[in-house]
Amino acid sequence: MKYIFLLNQFSLKEETDILKKRIIKVCKKRNINYEIEINNVSKSTEDILNKYKRTKHIIIAVGGDGTINRVLNGIVGTKNILGYIPYGTGNDFYRANKEVLNKGINTIDLVKINDKYFINIACFGIDAVIGNNSEIIHSKIIPKKYRYKMGLLVNFIKYKPRNFVVSLNNKSYKDQYTTIVVCNARYYGGGYKVSPNSNLNDGLLEVLLVKKTNKYDMARLITSMKDALHLESSKVSLFQTKELTIKTDIPISSNVDGEELTSKEFNIKLIKDGIGIYYDQELIDDIIH
Repeated sequence: MKYIFLLNQFSLKEETDILKKRIIKVCKKRNINYEIEINNVSKSTEDILNKYKRTKHIIIAVGGDGTINRVLNGIVGTKNILGYIPYGTGNDFYRANKEVLNKGINTIDLVKINDKYFINIACFGIDAVIGNNSEIIHSKIIPKKYRYKMGLLVNFIKYKPRNFVVSLNNKSYKDQYTTIVVCNARYYGGGYKVSPNSNLNDGLLEVLLVKKTNKYDMARLITSMKDALHLESSKVSLFQTKELTIKTDIPISSNVDGEELTSKEFNIKLIKDGIGIYYDQELIDDIIH
């Protein structure tokens, strides 16, 4: 089976070249059959993945959660296996995988949201606003570990909770929610443990509904997610389900594994054992370090 490494074209060409050289060195050392593909303005991720629709390879996304999501959506329905080298801002999917996956090929749950797919987390409300603020999340000036906190500081003062209707488990919940998080895995925001009991292959989604609260308490609540203390708050409701619908009165932008998705209605459904994923910590360490 061939390894196809798909790299983002980083803003600094030197960074892309260095990473490419590392991959070549490691693959030659391990005697891995490989190819390297680099997306850019003339060759998108979708264009690249169209070449591999009828193959059975390990397609390795080299980048952050958004890169993994774009590769995922390009290989769903094919025989290809999803792999990854965490080289992004948050790397939250990688953080969750380290805790639950075995070395080699694993099968994990896949989640469909409207006509797209995700494997980590989809969020709505202030968390989506923060995640979609590319100037902060992808800043070269702000250190990675502070970007989510900076996004929170910039956005929570002016953010107004939305009216949502959330339908799950044959019940509907209508309220003003500051944030809604739908979890297949445990982390978001660069290490915030929003759903500590989520598991990538348990056949269930965890859904957190966070009701409107004052700005000060909201800031404390979100920062408490770093250690999963938010679950103790009376403002947070936690549900488990296999599918749900989220509706709003006006179109809003969600953040789905680092990618933006806008709609007035989001239909979300878990697909048990929906995607194969390759995990190799030694390969990751050799290339990153």
